[in-house]
Amino acid sequence: MASKGHGDTDSGRLPPAYSKEVPPGHNAVYPAPTVVPPPPSYLTPSAPPVHMMMSASLGPLNAVYPAPTNPGFPPPGYVTPSAPPMMPAPFGHPNAVYPAPTNPGIPPVPPGYVPPPVPAMMPAPFGHPNAVYPAPTNPGIPPVPPGYVPPPVPAMMPAPPPDLRPTGCPPGLEYLIHVDQLLVHQTFHLAELLGWEVRNSYNVKNSIGQQVFLAEEENNCCTLQCFGPSRPFTFHIQDNLGQEVLTLTRPLACSYCCFPCCLQDLEVQSPPGIPIGYVVQECHPFLPKLTVLNERRQPQLRIKGPLFFCSCCRDVTFEVKTLDDSMLIGHIGKQWSGFLREVYTDADHFGIVFPMDLDVKMKAVLLGACFLIDFLYFEERKGDKKH
Repeated sequence: MASKGHGDTDSGRLPPAYSKEVPPGHNAVYPAPTVVPPPPSYLTPSAPPVHMMMSASLGPLNAVYPAPTNPGFPPPGYVTPSAPPMMPAPFGHPNAVYPAPTNPGIPPVPPGYVPPPVPAMMPAPFGHPNAVYPAPTNPGIPPVPPGYVPPPVPAMMPAPPPDLRPTGCPPGLEYLIHVDQLLVHQTFHLAELLGWEVRNSYNVKNSIGQQVFLAEEENNCCTLQCFGPSRPFTFHIQDNLGQEVLTLTRPLACSYCCFPCCLQDLEVQSPPGIPIGYVVQECHPFLPKLTVLNERRQPQLRIKGPLFFCSCCRDVTFEVKTLDDSMLIGHIGKQWSGFLREVYTDADHFGIVFPMDLDVKMKAVLLGACFLIDFLYFEERKGDKKH
C-alpha cells in the first residue's frame, strides 16, 4: 500500500503533476509543476494591493486572479480620499489625539487673531514657595508714576516685649538691655556750608545698623546764632514708635577751666521730668574730663579725653573708666567722616562702647555724655581754630 505524501487527498491518490509514488521514508526531490503558457493576445493585469489580492486556489496552475469588481462603484467623478500617513492611536492610548471640545457660549475667534505667547515654563502651583501672585490693587490709592523711586526705609530695631523689662528700668530704655555698642550719626544740613547754625539732630543705631533712637534739638534761631556751640539746649530722644523716652537739658554755662564755678552740666531724664543721671565737666588745666553721676548725684564713672587731640584723618577716643581709673570699661570715640564733611560741616559720627551688663540708666547717661562731648570739643563753626 502506498504512503501518503504532502499533497495526498482523501482518496489516497497523488496529484496529477506527480509521475509516480514516493516510497515510504524516501527523500526524493520532485520537479516543479509545469505551468501552461498564456495565449499570445493575453494581457497580464496589473497587480492590485496585497490586502486586495485573492489567494490562489489549490490547483495545477497556482494562478493569481484580480480582486472582484463591484459594478456601479465608484461613480463617475469620484475622488478617492487621501489616506492618513498612519493609523490613529486607539481611544485611551497615551499618543491618541482627540479633537478640542467645543464651547457653545464662546464666540468664534475673529480672522487674523494672534493668540498670546505661551510662557517658556509652567508656572508654579498655588501655594508653592516659588509661585508668583499678582499684587493686590488698592482702589483708593492713585497709581505710581513711571520712574518713581520710593525713599529708603531705615531698618528699625524691634522693641523687646514689655514683660521682659527688668524692675527699675524706665519705659523705652529696654532697647538698651541687650546692646553693648551704639552708633551716633549727626544729620547733615545744607545751611552749615554757608556758616549758618542750625538745630542738631542725631540718628542712634545699634552695632548692626538698626535704628534705635532719633534725637532732635529744641532751640530758637537767636540762641543758635548768638551762642553757637556754647548754647543751652534741650534734646528730645524718641524711640521707633515716636514716644519720647529721654530728655537731655543743658543750661547756659562756660566751658573753660578758668571759671570752675560755672562749668558744663548735662541732666538726663527718663521718662521726661524724672532725672536718672548727670554728666558734669571737671576742672582740669590740660585734660578734658567728665564725671558721670547717678540720679542722686553720686559719682559712678569718669570720662577722660586725650591730652592733645586732632580730629584730622583719625579717630579721637574718650576713655570711660571706673572712679579710681583702675579699669577701662568702655569708650566714646569720634570717628573720622571724611575731609569735606569735617572741614565744611559740623556733622560728626560717634561710637559708644560699654559693657552689656551695665545698668540701662548709665547707658542712657553715656549717650547724653556723647552729645555733650560733641558740643564741647567738636561742634565748631567753619574756620574756628580754638581747639
